[in-house]
Amino acid sequence: MLEDAFDFREAENIFKYTLEDFFKKKFFYIHDLLLNDEEIEALNYIFEKVCNHYPLQYIFNNADFYGLSFYVDENVLIPRPETEELVHLILSENKQDNLKLLDIGTGSGCIAIALKKNRPTWNVLAMDISEDALEVANKNATQNNVEINFIKQDILISHIPSLLPTFDIIVSNPPYIPFDEQEKMSLSTIQHEPSKALFVPNENPLLFYDKIADFALQYLNPKGKLYVELNEYNAEEVKKLLEQKGFIDVVIYNDLADKKRMLSAKIF
Repeated sequence: MLEDAFDFREAENIFKYTLEDFFKKKFFYIHDLLLNDEEIEALNYIFEKVCNHYPLQYIFNNADFYGLSFYVDENVLIPRPETEELVHLILSENKQDNLKLLDIGTGSGCIAIALKKNRPTWNVLAMDISEDALEVANKNATQNNVEINFIKQDILISHIPSLLPTFDIIVSNPPYIPFDEQEKMSLSTIQHEPSKALFVPNENPLLFYDKIADFALQYLNPKGKLYVELNEYNAEEVKKLLEQKGFIDVVIYNDLADKKRMLSAKIF
């Protein structure tokens, strides 16, 4: 069944991951493994879903991110390795204690939680428009033993509560994929991950960067920093946008695949 949808190596890796994660069975050679009827039935169910492009992470309600384990379901994006690189960049550039950080569009909470786990003295606040996503993020904060304040907030609305504090760091992995780029994406992503966390209008691909930049100008402390994940195809446009708004030291970073993936900027 798997080999009808994947090449042999991919099928073998899915089989191995399923056995080790779901059944907690370690093995070295597939042909030496014996399964009982109940396990075979469970495997058939899982493989049927995978062959219909349902993500393994949603089947197991688990995704690994920056050395931590996160609960995930269809209310949140599955954390990606390139976002781990964004977390690593922030940690490598900011080693001070007691910084105040905001994560905009937190989703599963993976960025905020990974940062808080590695910088326990930081005061971390995270926002999202989705109550369902915030429920997942709260669950993950508890699961990973960190304290984070989560609030429901739409970054696109013009009125932001004045009770919000100011921050030393603002980070966001916002929606940045124009709808016409869907054909480049996997069916598992298009069919099952939340579209509102992925896509932006074709006619306004910088929508979220524009709003986040304006917010950051208002809520960053002097010499504060903004970090965002990028769409490689409009990275230079985002850089130009921030420079026009008055940000300084705007830098684009390539990810391990050599794609323009992250950006940092500062205010005076």
